Amino acid sequence: MALILNLPILKENPVIIAETRPQKISLYLTSLRAQNPQELASYLLSELTTLNRQKVSPANRILALDTYRPMIISTCHALAEHYSDASLPLHSQEKAAASAAESLWLELGYGYKLALVDLQNQLIKIGNNSAHCIQRAMHAIAEQALVYYQTYVTPPSHLWGDLHQLYFCAAQLGVQNQSLQDTDQQTTIENTYVHALLMSLADTQHLSQQNIRLAATFLANHLKDAHISAVAPLESTAGVFVIDLKSNQPPVAYSKRQTLPDPATDILLLTIDLVKALHLQLSNLQNNQLVSATRENEIDLLTYLIMHWGITPKRLFRRLPKNGDLELVTGIADIQQVANPNMAISHPDGKQIKPILPSRWQILNISANGMSIRRHPTAEKNIRIGSLVGIKTKNEAHWSLAVVRWANCKSRDKLDIGLELIAPQADCATASIAAPATDQKGRNETVLLVPENTATKQTASIIVPRGTYATARQLTLKHNNAIQYALLTKLIDRTQHFEQVQYSVIE
Repeated sequence: MALILNLPILKENPVIIAETRPQKISLYLTSLRAQNPQELASYLLSELTTLNRQKVSPANRILALDTYRPMIISTCHALAEHYSDASLPLHSQEKAAASAAESLWLELGYGYKLALVDLQNQLIKIGNNSAHCIQRAMHAIAEQALVYYQTYVTPPSHLWGDLHQLYFCAAQLGVQNQSLQDTDQQTTIENTYVHALLMSLADTQHLSQQNIRLAATFLANHLKDAHISAVAPLESTAGVFVIDLKSNQPPVAYSKRQTLPDPATDILLLTIDLVKALHLQLSNLQNNQLVSATRENEIDLLTYLIMHWGITPKRLFRRLPKNGDLELVTGIADIQQVANPNMAISHPDGKQIKPILPSRWQILNISANGMSIRRHPTAEKNIRIGSLVGIKTKNEAHWSLAVVRWANCKSRDKLDIGLELIAPQADCATASIAAPATDQKGRNETVLLVPENTATKQTASIIVPRGTYATARQLTLKHNNAIQYALLTKLIDRTQHFEQVQYSVIE
């Protein structure tokens, strides 16, 4: 299969000749280290664009790229701090940082792909520079995809076409499992490829930005547990994904394929050993056999990844198109205020809360347990995966509770989100939360009480800020000018921003 990669057009007679001498490049880079990430990104992007638009010998191109690469990596990591914990859609500074990181990874990938094509066109192929170029091009493409994931933009299809072709080229050369030095660790082309495949299968539109990066870190420690295989008879299709090497598509679960894989063009990704390894890590965390400062978050993330890298979840309810608008507010405090417009609400510390103006959103479709909606251009930029939201159409009397389960930015200005409904209404309350230890002070929080619903078999629960739940923790609830004492009994759901917990009233 000939390499038909996404590459820039080279200029025949460039006005500016690219600098390729490593010593000279290093000198320039040393003088720039004090600049901020955005300025560094602008300089690096200018130099890479110049280099990648003219003919340069593959040896000189590789030397230049390898010299730029450490600073590109550190600059992109610094840029990620601006958008990797941002609300959606991105504000202008965050959007600029994401665009700069995306462009840097794109150009770095261009450079190594150009060098690889030139090496493959040489009559005499000496050394292992092809393997070096393949791995580094793959890494750049995978990091570019990660920028898209963390900003909830669907990666362009040519990324997958390039990744598949690069892996196929490595397999033809027999270097896919050759050990290569990448920054401060050893890796292989196959590991880099598998990492990119599994990040796609993690369905990152459903993960917070922090968990997307954490998933990438988890995966880096378990790459030996996932395997590429030729198409062969299978006892079970659980944890098996099909990769069409001639396509521009990410891998797909074997069970979702309409046709059998083609041994001539398809390969398989086997994840059952990876899932077993993650199960063991999850069990150790749950049994307190592993010490972690982010234990609860890691338990939630591992549970999610096991589901997506093992037996792929299926949609339970069919979506139906629907037109209409609704109003939306985000967070417990804001939901309390709009649900009680005639009640003067203040923070537990006594400070008065400013009036809340709901945002306007368009309903796209609905299902039995949720809906997808589209942001109006004037709506607030305050959406995060796992946010608690209150929603209401003009014909409804009460504010319903929902959680943001996924996000998709068609561009970095347009935003669609998926909501899972929690309850058709909730009561507002204030809770005095007892501390877990006697030498610590308790705290006061605004909370929401979800009443029991016998029709849907929904037990009474309370919506509280994340980090509140602990077995048998006691709350003092102030609701409708009455005092109740409650005991937290069971965690129903937990996101990055809130917890839904069953409770019992103490008489």
